[in-house]
Amino acid sequence: MAVACGVSFGLCAVRVTRLDENGVAEGGAGNTYTSDRAVTVSLSPNIETGNTFNLRNGCGCSISRFKSIDVFNWFEFTFNNGALEPEMMAMMLGSDGISSAGDFLGLHFGSALSCEDAEPAVAFEFWTKHINGNTQDATYPWIHWVFPKTIWQLGDNTAEEDFQQTALSGFSRANPIWGGGPHGDGPPDGSDVVEGAYWKTAVTPPTAACASGSVTPGS
Repeated sequence: MAVACGVSFGLCAVRVTRLDENGVAEGGAGNTYTSDRAVTVSLSPNIETGNTFNLRNGCGCSISRFKSIDVFNWFEFTFNNGALEPEMMAMMLGSDGISSAGDFLGLHFGSALSCEDAEPAVAFEFWTKHINGNTQDATYPWIHWVFPKTIWQLGDNTAEEDFQQTALSGFSRANPIWGGGPHGDGPPDGSDVVEGAYWKTAVTPPTAACASGSVTPGS
């Protein structure tokens, strides 16, 4: 049976996984976090436009013209979360947390990295619904999006007479170490994710919790 050409709808779950400086998933407790409070994620490919050349004769008529290929550099992200989840933010920003009696209550904002500091990075994944007609597709109800290495900074945040959404901005890097990921829900054909990928799936998104979880060492 052919796969339905449905559409992506919503933003149902987000998962971040802490990476070491080589892009390997850090194993053990406190190194992954799943949230169902995300409001929006925007993806913008950064494209370097190729050079254009046009040779004209002395009368101004074109003799030859050519355009070099455009070059993909990376993805750029904006992420708005509907709740303050400082443990997830700390993973994404590489920040130190503030805790009391085992509760993760907040975080310290970072400063500029020195040349000796490792760049904090996380794998960033999210799930949307796969809609076919007016309902979720029966065979592949979800779409799994994966970016195996991302770098984040605090975005523009506003406190006002309204609910505050936590805003972060980031960009991607290639990560050939990620493979299919350490969570056992990678591409069904076993292929490696390097720059980013998505696929329709019957695998249910991970369960969210207002706390970090454990991840298998390596990837």
